[in-house]
Amino acid sequence: MKMKNNHFTYLLLLLCFGLSSCDDINLTFDAPFPRKNRDLSKILGNELLIKRGNDTLIWEISSDRKGNLITNKKKGDTLFLGTVSKYRGLYYFSHQVNDSSYMIYAVKTGDNVVYGINSAWAQISMIENEINKGNYPKLVKYIISKNEDKIIRLHPDKREMKRLFTVVMDSIPADTILPSKEANTIEPTAVAVQTDPDDFENLSKVYPNPTKDFINVELQQKNVVEYQLLNLSGSVVLNGQFTDVLNKIDLSGQTNGAYLLTLVSSKTKQKEAVRIIKTK
Repeated sequence: MKMKNNHFTYLLLLLCFGLSSCDDINLTFDAPFPRKNRDLSKILGNELLIKRGNDTLIWEISSDRKGNLITNKKKGDTLFLGTVSKYRGLYYFSHQVNDSSYMIYAVKTGDNVVYGINSAWAQISMIENEINKGNYPKLVKYIISKNEDKIIRLHPDKREMKRLFTVVMDSIPADTILPSKEANTIEPTAVAVQTDPDDFENLSKVYPNPTKDFINVELQQKNVVEYQLLNLSGSVVLNGQFTDVLNKIDLSGQTNGAYLLTLVSSKTKQKEAVRIIKTK
């Protein structure tokens, strides 16, 4: 994907979705989502077929290290141009409105479904409603009244945005992903072990760590998660299942040293791992 300056500017204008000016957007962020850009074609493939009602939509995805481009294959319309970041189970799509403003919306993937892939304006409306109700004040940089409208400027605090977009995603219907002969294989979530806490979809935190006897394992939400505790030789010394948000593992019978705690969600199949230290 080549993003020359003049081409980039033209696509930004398209992303205003027919508005007379990008300045007509009342709610923007002062920066993109503060995580590295992901290659969207490795997540969803380079061709995405979406079943929406009685219609089948065909979108092309082009990616490089700087950003991602989604276009309507039949019409050639640009649907998205910008960076895609992952944090705690959600993908955050950031596209630049002007030199200092960004629109950010979230996308969630599941088994053959995707949520929010083409719902930027619906999400912006929901975010504006939440901010007007006084929710998520940590995100607010300033609010200015302009005639009968409010100009809302937000700063993308990743933890607060996770809270906000978890609520937003609950209101977004799923689109079914159809098989495509031309698409790249979507990367399996259960093969790669996630070790970066920002990429965890299930695990929230483990404490105390180091520990003398037990650890608390807190999940992001109530879910069925299989766990294993492995020693440095790779042998499983404990295993079981978590079904609550807050769970406990007794390590009093284990020898001192380092262990690897792995979790696999029965729903998403994502595998996550964190290092545990058992002390005297």
